[in-house]
Amino acid sequence: MEKTGTEVVCRWFEDVWAQGEKALICPPQDASYVISGNGASVPISSEEFRRAHRNLKEGMADIRLDFEFCASNGDQVSCAMVVKARDKVSGAPVAFRSKLDGRVRDGQLVRASNDIDYLVAE
Repeated sequence: MEKTGTEVVCRWFEDVWAQGEKALICPPQDASYVISGNGASVPISSEEFRRAHRNLKEGMADIRLDFEFCASNGDQVSCAMVVKARDKVSGAPVAFRSKLDGRVRDGQLVRASNDIDYLVAE
């Protein structure tokens, strides 16, 4: 049975935060990423996404994902969550929102646009 777009994206998020580099290889090479914030959108390559994610993740411990919603309509998927963690150096709580609008094809995430709000903190 083929997974729904919602299942694919939720699982991808969980893998990216729990497994790191191994999971980031999953999206095909033609996947594209856009980081948005403060009214600007910047397209980045898969390699740039991997590097940014690795740097962010290396500074955090006890990472948890709290999904606010995840919905799909055909091959289009939207998902929002709050990432909660602890800063590895200070031990201070860290929290930020992430929203993804993407497209799933053949059970894989092939396009992703991320809007990450790093200003939200606990």
